[in-house]
Amino acid sequence: MTVTRLTSSLTNIKKPTNLATLTPQERLDLQETMRVMEAREWVKRYRKKAKDLGKIKASIWWSQVYLDIEKRRGSAAAVNLRKRMNETR
Repeated sequence: MTVTRLTSSLTNIKKPTNLATLTPQERLDLQETMRVMEAREWVKRYRKKAKDLGKIKASIWWSQVYLDIEKRRGSAAAVNLRKRMNETR
């Protein structure tokens, strides 16, 4: 699924923007879009840290962030985020 297709499906919704009124497929599309956008945001943050602090300190920072995400969301969610980040590079 491409991001363009995901975002276009969300912008073509004719219903009110209430999550309770979304169909299951629209909800899944929204969830997928949010996950892709989150991965892009983390890549952007990592690149900014690497530019400002250097690659070694940015890697240390990301390791800590990754562990925090793993604690809060679970291992599967952290692995999924890392996979999406690698796909967006």
